[in-house]
Amino acid sequence: MVEMEQGFYALGPYIYYGMHPRNQASYRFLMCKADPECIKTDVPFCDDDYAVRFWDNHAATQQELIGFQKALGTIMECLNIQTGRETDFEETERRLGITLPQEMKLLYSALSQCNDFTCGAERFLPLNELYIEGENLVFYKIKRTPAALSLKYGALMSYHKKQWSCSWGGENFLCYALDRLVVKAITQMPIEKKGKIKGELRDTLSPDKMLSEIFQGKFEILKEYKNDTNIILFRKDGALGWFRQNGFYSDILIGCQNETISNDLLSAPLPVDWE
Repeated sequence: MVEMEQGFYALGPYIYYGMHPRNQASYRFLMCKADPECIKTDVPFCDDDYAVRFWDNHAATQQELIGFQKALGTIMECLNIQTGRETDFEETERRLGITLPQEMKLLYSALSQCNDFTCGAERFLPLNELYIEGENLVFYKIKRTPAALSLKYGALMSYHKKQWSCSWGGENFLCYALDRLVVKAITQMPIEKKGKIKGELRDTLSPDKMLSEIFQGKFEILKEYKNDTNIILFRKDGALGWFRQNGFYSDILIGCQNETISNDLLSAPLPVDWE
């Protein structure tokens, strides 16, 4: 069970108040030093009150869970997948002997609307295949290599050389889930485009700003997804994009529901060599 405490915490440039993971802060800072426009709470504070900022790979706060649910809903809408059907977790929880973490329930409420996400060599495990290994809940596999959510820390766990490990400075569960979900969704859409980015966009420090200028409203950036210089793009009438930049190379995936949307997106002045 993840230990939680109540207090001020930072996510990106903003500060909130509420329940957040205990002992997962990379550092803390005085609230009185924060810019007033960045404080997203009406809870009063004193000069010696502080806010914490977490390691990248940390247990989800309530604010992040709200954003995660919204992001999942947006992705499903882009795929024209109806999400009204309720998901029954009782059998899975009884089999595993645990109450599923809230982030896992949110993820599987979306995944259960379409079986495509639980098929293939790289896939989310269906509910009846989730399993616990040690203190980790395994939910994803790349061929035979699993990924898991730590039930103790709420952190993303990776498996290497027959051992589980946690990289506190690495990707967290929410980013990992959205990342894999979007890439898998794109590869299953009727039209898929993959290309290598070139020019200034390849190594700019502000790829989100450049992409917004390039697509000029044709694509929106999924603001609930914050994963270094990876960016998820969407348009609710039927398209998803996944942009990755790591300082050495940059590439993009675009999936569309029809040629009209595809032609509109590809008319943007994107500096790319399509494969």
